[in-house]
Amino acid sequence: MQYIVVPQDKQEIKFYQEKGVNHFLFGLKNYSVHYPELTLEEIKELSKESELFIAMNKNIFNEELEEVERLLIELEKTNIKGIFFYDLAILSMVRRKQLALDLVWNQTHMVTNYNTCNYYFEKGVKYGLIANEVTLEEIIEMKKKTKMQLIVQIMGYPSMSHSRRMLISNYFKSMGKAKQKEQYTLQDHTNPENDYLITEDKTGTSLFFGKIINGTKALPELIRSNLDYGLLDTSFIPMDTSLQVLELFNEIKEKVEIGDDIDLEKYLEKTASLIGDSTNFFYQKTIYKVKKGK
Repeated sequence: MQYIVVPQDKQEIKFYQEKGVNHFLFGLKNYSVHYPELTLEEIKELSKESELFIAMNKNIFNEELEEVERLLIELEKTNIKGIFFYDLAILSMVRRKQLALDLVWNQTHMVTNYNTCNYYFEKGVKYGLIANEVTLEEIIEMKKKTKMQLIVQIMGYPSMSHSRRMLISNYFKSMGKAKQKEQYTLQDHTNPENDYLITEDKTGTSLFFGKIINGTKALPELIRSNLDYGLLDTSFIPMDTSLQVLELFNEIKEKVEIGDDIDLEKYLEKTASLIGDSTNFFYQKTIYKVKKGK
């Protein structure tokens, strides 16, 4: 298993490379949501030295189709590793123009089973970012039953939703006030243990669960299952903290690969002191089925 890191800007790349990482995820300027953005020229330059995945993970509208096609043709000329896509227009264009671009299925909450992975794989999609709502047991089963290369988020704030609307600005405007910052915390008064990050930028408003995914406990099993990539999203997390977690993940990975015993409790304690102990949904199902007759 290799790591993909989402840095907070391109200046951080060298620090993660010193820890052995060379796969990075950035957004394409004006065509991504949530990820730090690069211009086409920056992508051309950085892809000479790093394995770059580029996100074009926003909804594409009619007036943007011509420009998106032009950008895809330009990206084919670079050395990027692949394109994270949300809108099927990206897949359609790559197939129709027969572009030599590898694609990453990134429909947030939709990558939940091996059958759908196999369908997109047959359509030419090489990678899939598995939804955060999928359990560890289900991830391992998916890995066994699909040829698609799978990516699992093992650190970072889980994305919950995105709106094109400027919800924070509109909220403050309705109260006759001005927005003071880009990021706020929403508190759930019915469940004080839960809070949420809400951010606003030029793409709209994004909502994240307020607890960082800590994949330490799941990491050995993910590595043994031959998972292709673990994703570390460092957004909103101090770089020093992210680097410390990465170093601990590297130690676990090395021990698993050479067959050494692992004191997992020790690593859980260390990473929990840095990013908390939320295992997200690795060990609990999120879908509650309605019982018949109810």
